[in-house]
Amino acid sequence: MTKITILFCLFTTLTFSQRISGTLYDAEAPISGAKLMNVTSKSITTTDGSGNFEIYAKLNDTLLFSSLFHHTKQIVVKASHLEGTQVFELKKILNELDEVDIQGPISSKEIDEEVLTSNLNQQFKADLKKNAHLYKKPNTGALDIIAIGESIVKLFKRKNPKEEKIVETTITASHLDTLFKTDPFLNDTFLVLDLNITKDYKHLFFTYCETKDMSSFLLLPANKIYLIDNFLEYSKEFRAILLESQNQ
Repeated sequence: MTKITILFCLFTTLTFSQRISGTLYDAEAPISGAKLMNVTSKSITTTDGSGNFEIYAKLNDTLLFSSLFHHTKQIVVKASHLEGTQVFELKKILNELDEVDIQGPISSKEIDEEVLTSNLNQQFKADLKKNAHLYKKPNTGALDIIAIGESIVKLFKRKNPKEEKIVETTITASHLDTLFKTDPFLNDTFLVLDLNITKDYKHLFFTYCETKDMSSFLLLPANKIYLIDNFLEYSKEFRAILLESQNQ
């Protein structure tokens, strides 16, 4: 009964879907090898060497365009997308560097030592007046030159905010178990219908994926399509191993 239901769903999807053909490019050239996913029907394709692609979709389906060096683009299929050849553009991630505002060529500037010394003296006197206790050395009337120097350094020292660094690790079976319990798309339904892996072999498949040393960066939302691509490849390998072991 389940197989009949699945076949009926596939037949219904193909009946109402239409083929969308088009080209994917950025500001400079067509994008080859980009991933194109119909999130609604869970079908995936890639662009060829000229940026061309074909995929089946129907009205209100969600299409996701993704490329390693470009921003991800998501569209909802409209009637106009089903007519003629479509052209879609992705923006390069590297183009963000162009947004830095540079007014002109950077050139070295000569330092006026007299002006700099005068400014330092004024700031030193102001700080001495405000924090006189910091410049006093116990049991002596002389100024502590080292303490003065340290105070001036602290006065001009800029505190750089700590940058949060993401450490790359490898994906474990435990990570995948959590992902398939919380992600709305990567779940048991995806495991059975798209990867053809029954729930009995789910954790064994996760363990097999762990041996592939996949980067933890694939768990980021922007890289989900690449993670799915890996799942499709590894599920074929896993099913072949299962079949071989059952025939022995």
